[in-house]
Amino acid sequence: MSMRGIASAVVVMLCCVLAWSAFADSTKAYQLVQTDRNVALFHNLTESVCVGLRIVFGGEVSPTQAIGIGAEFELASSNSGRLVFEGVINRFGTIELDWPLDGARVEAAFWISADGTEYEIDVHSPYARMWYVIPPGTDEKTADCVSYVPIDIEFRGNWSKDPDGLPLDRYRWSWSDGMVLDGPIVERTFRLPGWYTVILTVWDIEGLSHSISDTFYIYQYRCED
Repeated sequence: MSMRGIASAVVVMLCCVLAWSAFADSTKAYQLVQTDRNVALFHNLTESVCVGLRIVFGGEVSPTQAIGIGAEFELASSNSGRLVFEGVINRFGTIELDWPLDGARVEAAFWISADGTEYEIDVHSPYARMWYVIPPGTDEKTADCVSYVPIDIEFRGNWSKDPDGLPLDRYRWSWSDGMVLDGPIVERTFRLPGWYTVILTVWDIEGLSHSISDTFYIYQYRCED
């Protein structure tokens, strides 16, 4: 395969990774997805295997489904909006809990280790999500190549959410070359090739925040196949 072909293949893989990075953010241990029901994902990001998960709701709740991924557990108790699951939840394991859309919200949650230590899960901070696509390019110039830059790239953060259902108050994008823009969806022009790191930080109306980052490459040329 030519260097140009290798570069294009790498970019295709990179774009796939970027699309997935909108969801694969290991810094948040709790996520809430609302469809026709509430779907909560609790990720064990502690340093140990846990034997329990305690969830405190703001009112009575009736789970409609509980699924373990890297976790074997069962509901041990349910009393006054407090659920306790027991079993084995491996590091990086996940428990998915579903309940009616009009049900109570999660107020607090804790992983429980074998020695009884509880690790609080942040269930109130927002979680940032970003999405963007870098078109294929190359740094190898041939007769059928034209300049790749300047190029406009759109960055979308409108999939960011607040698990409390509160609106997000602010979106800030910052790049390693010093550019800063605000807004859920922004577009910026890149005039020089090279590596760039982008950071998206979101805030909810309570002032809680979350940031994610990613690194990408802007190419020198784009060429006809």
